Amino acid sequence: MAVVSIASPRPQSATTPNVSSIIPVRCRAEIAATVTTRNPKPSATVSLVAHVRLPAGLHVQSNKPRDPDLIPTELTMTLPAGVTLVGVDYPKATDLNQPGAKVPLAVYPNEFDIVARVKLGAAVKPGTLSVPGSLRYQACNDSVCFPPSKAAITWSVAVAKG
Repeated sequence: MAVVSIASPRPQSATTPNVSSIIPVRCRAEIAATVTTRNPKPSATVSLVAHVRLPAGLHVQSNKPRDPDLIPTELTMTLPAGVTLVGVDYPKATDLNQPGAKVPLAVYPNEFDIVARVKLGAAVKPGTLSVPGSLRYQACNDSVCFPPSKAAITWSVAVAKG
């Protein structure tokens, strides 16, 4: 499980105005990697889950935001030799109405799963297979968005003998 912490706003002094409401701080997600396919053998399709959790009150844009200026949530993977990507299933987005916006935002709540399906080639050897990836996202609350972030994730697939 890759866990990244939330950065703190810069300290304030008695003479410094409170800038934490003006300058967003980075917000980090906790990401847990789970392999839901048990004892996969070469040639099997394997489901890899990225469980994402943000602090309460935050959300991220969906992988297909309605506004092209918004940053989509995106899972990318660096596949080892003999492994191919079958597909990535993002959760269904929920609508978030914003004052003054003509259409609601398509967002994911503070906790959600992304499921990637990969196909193991026939030549993949038994043993532990590491599948690294990265989640790109931009966390927001109801009034401000934080700078975009990336979080690393790695799945460990225990490939059984064919």
